Amino acid sequence: MRIRSYIMAMALLLTLAVSAGCHRRPLEEMNDGLYLDLTLDLEVLNHPGPIPTPELMRVIFYDAKTMEFVSDDYVEAEGGYIHCQPGKYRMVVYNFDTESTLIRNDRWQNTIEAYTSEIPYSTRTNLLTKLNSATRPADFVAPSEDELIVYEPDHLVVARKDVEVLHRTGEQIIYAEGESIVETYYLGVKLRNKGNLASAQALLSGQAKSNMFGFEGGRSIEPVILYFDMTAGINDRTGEDALQTTFNTFGKLPGEESHLWLTIVVTNTNGETITWHKDITDRFKDNPDKYIYIEEDEIVVPDPPAPPPGSGGGFHPEVEDWKEEHYDITI
Repeated sequence: MRIRSYIMAMALLLTLAVSAGCHRRPLEEMNDGLYLDLTLDLEVLNHPGPIPTPELMRVIFYDAKTMEFVSDDYVEAEGGYIHCQPGKYRMVVYNFDTESTLIRNDRWQNTIEAYTSEIPYSTRTNLLTKLNSATRPADFVAPSEDELIVYEPDHLVVARKDVEVLHRTGEQIIYAEGESIVETYYLGVKLRNKGNLASAQALLSGQAKSNMFGFEGGRSIEPVILYFDMTAGINDRTGEDALQTTFNTFGKLPGEESHLWLTIVVTNTNGETITWHKDITDRFKDNPDKYIYIEEDEIVVPDPPAPPPGSGGGFHPEVEDWKEEHYDITI
């Protein structure tokens, strides 16, 4: 009996020991105590209000010496817990929810690149056909086959920082700040005969193809032509009718004296096209507002030809005056 009581007591002690050693831990404690605190500047000049808050941020750690990819993680816009072994790193953070801005070559810090894709072949063909058939200035030269015509980029919010992940028993917080590496410009041209406008597409040369954003100031030295649409509206400074838009760009070519040509293909309601063409290189220099408005060379949308008399069509029928005619009928 005494032996049986001893065995039951030992079993109870063992059960208590196991229960004390195993308890439910919150998921948050499963990380290694490394927290990224992100502050994002979402105010962009010429953008109507802040750019949308990113849905997801990718965090990449590169080796501080070799710049080789070590690991990556994902957090929300305000940051979150991340995982990385102790060591010295160069950290690059960017939003992972862009549509037109694409990322490639991310295995090295000095090669990670943001870029945009070329416009479809059908769009390019249709555009060049309009350019070749439209009334155009004498100094106009259509883009050659080897010149890239690309879409404008989405805003890419980027943070960079040299960090040291410590051996620790508690929590380590890394603070980082990010902002967009994409610029937004307002562009407008004074417009006449706004009611005749059907559509307008613009090409802007001399723009940087991409941004090697692993380091600050990583704009590509390879040029591309940006493609975007323009619409009729009212210029907010002059109150005049204007063909206008805001467009995004990685910026003009760094350190280059290349000319920036703006070409606008305008189609009127009758399907006729004209080409407006101008060198706007000087408009990009010393322009902290990134605001370009052109008044001196207005765009005049041609009137559609007047319909010939008697051709009102089904919606506007025209009937000639009745004429009396008399016939004898034999019965």
